[in-house]
Amino acid sequence: MTKIKMLAAAVAVASVSTLASANPPDAPTVYATGPMSPAVNSTNLSAQERAAFALLEGILQSVEGKIHAAGCVALTLPLKVYSDALTDPVVGNAKLGTAPADMTLVATGVAPTFRGQIINVAQNPAAGYVGNTPVSDYASNMVFNSANNMMVGAMTQVNVMSINWVPNQFTGYVIKDFYMGTTAGGDAHIVYDWGLQSLSKEGYPVEKYWQRSKTRRSDGGNGQTAFVKDRLVGVVPCRIAISLSGLNQFGIFQQTGTVSIQPAPVLPGTPATEITTIPNV
Repeated sequence: MTKIKMLAAAVAVASVSTLASANPPDAPTVYATGPMSPAVNSTNLSAQERAAFALLEGILQSVEGKIHAAGCVALTLPLKVYSDALTDPVVGNAKLGTAPADMTLVATGVAPTFRGQIINVAQNPAAGYVGNTPVSDYASNMVFNSANNMMVGAMTQVNVMSINWVPNQFTGYVIKDFYMGTTAGGDAHIVYDWGLQSLSKEGYPVEKYWQRSKTRRSDGGNGQTAFVKDRLVGVVPCRIAISLSGLNQFGIFQQTGTVSIQPAPVLPGTPATEITTIPNV
């Protein structure tokens, strides 16, 4: 039995070594002809979309903190997101979960400049829950460039209760590239993005996620939004997926749906139905 265990361990190590020696992945096909220069790849991302996307990133980062602190355990929670660009600057809020085990994030836009716009996101009230895990004091700055094709977000803190019942402080960064669908493909009213997310604990990096999203605007029917993140560096495979539907029209983003934590056997290469089921027309 001991020899069998040793052989199995040797095979596992060899398999990991083989995977680790693989070449880095190619860039997404959208970059096949070169970089997406802000000068030629501007999008018509609206103010309410900027605020809604900033809120969704805040929700995802809070869930990432829970996963690192309490493990990747299957969970689905309701989510409501609202942003209003009829005010100046834009405001919005996102509520995750059901009271009393819920949390709320509030977005406040800074007046846009010729360089872009900053959206501040903060937890209000300051204490809440992701599932049964206490989460408090989330705060971040999400910065969009003037071409509306990049967002860099700095989560300055979120405190998450650990399994030892001691709050852990997390910080993180996310970078997103936005691009529009093509008229030839019939999806000119759809906004896509992809990017990467890092999560740090007590100032030191601990995890990395790959993220992407797809937003279909209201066009005589329901708008739809999906954000998906997969853990690339961490203990076990873990996916976080947001699936929303509702309004995404002039001045208003108001959608409801769910956030789900999806442990193995979901792998980073597993198709994300939350994205693929959103029609392109």
